[in-house]
Amino acid sequence: AAAPPGSPPSAVTLSDTRDSITLRWTYPPGGEGPVVIAGGRAGQERNVFATLPAGTSTYVIYALNRTNDYCFTVAVVWSTDTVASSEQVCTRRR
Repeated sequence: AAAPPGSPPSAVTLSDTRDSITLRWTYPPGGEGPVVIAGGRAGQERNVFATLPAGTSTYVIYALNRTNDYCFTVAVVWSTDTVASSEQVCTRRR
């Protein structure tokens, strides 16, 4: 069944090896819009890291500082007026 329009990605998880961070999520069924990954250091403003094709469900981020904590959101663009963002997920490095 298709997700209601405006549904955010679900089941967002983060795996941190310190060399890279892998984000995984479930793309909303029936969605057709691109995926936007935003993130930044914990407690600071998030910036867009990547815009990915519709249906994408993983993204790996490299070259981040190994000691800082980072937070990320995954969003699906349903239309120019509707962007549905996940809850943020954060590393726990300290």
